[in-house]
Amino acid sequence: MRRLLDDDLPAGGLFLSLPCPGIIEIAAVAGFDFVLIDLEHTLIGGRELEELIAAADRAGLSALVRVAEARSERILPVLDAGAAGVVVSRVSSVDDAQEAIRRARYAPLGQRGLNAGRLGRFGDCDLAALLQQLNRETIVIALIEDQEGIAAAEAIASLPGIDGLLLGAADYSQSVGVPWQTTAEPVQEATRRLAGIARRTNRYLFAIPRRAEDMADHIRDGALGIVAANDRGLLRQALSAENRLWRGVYQAENPRRPIEATE
Repeated sequence: MRRLLDDDLPAGGLFLSLPCPGIIEIAAVAGFDFVLIDLEHTLIGGRELEELIAAADRAGLSALVRVAEARSERILPVLDAGAAGVVVSRVSSVDDAQEAIRRARYAPLGQRGLNAGRLGRFGDCDLAALLQQLNRETIVIALIEDQEGIAAAEAIASLPGIDGLLLGAADYSQSVGVPWQTTAEPVQEATRRLAGIARRTNRYLFAIPRRAEDMADHIRDGALGIVAANDRGLLRQALSAENRLWRGVYQAENPRRPIEATE
């Protein structure tokens, strides 16, 4: 994923909330480049997370993990387990961003704890060289979700150790008084503003399109990290379509026996 972004090529991702490694394998077959595993709004535990990251590794996908906030104690074990990077929620200030960098980067940028586990082949490698490699390759994305974060976004993006920006449109809509109205003008203005900041600071721009028609706008804005789908939404849509299908066929074959056309 890092190589794609550094070559100015897009990477398509699946937002993952269900702790099912099989979904990751299916995403790889479908052609996705990465998964974004959510730890903020789920109860995914450590053992489950290890299995998800290992599944991504086997399938050839990069695994980003969303943590609840910059001071999350989960940043260290997430990265030690082999995640390609972290998406840090609720980054509203330079202090938040610096704390995320401190936890996600080794010295001199940060103070990530040293470990000779899975990534270090349990000590069977040049550990000093590994630290330099991981500092280069680990991706740290600041998730901006409120007006304070937008106001500080240029300073946040300018920090060494922050690789990219992502607008949390749903939570941002709530912060500006239009909950869930992610296409409202204040949210769209924030989207455009963050895109401009990403261009000026030479940071990756990530996007979560809420509608198919938003995809082109995000791409024109310069987004390369496109979270193009989410597992729960896809499952609901597919199951709803199949449910409507069988009920419609049944009703056509049995017009005198009406059934409830529920989803």
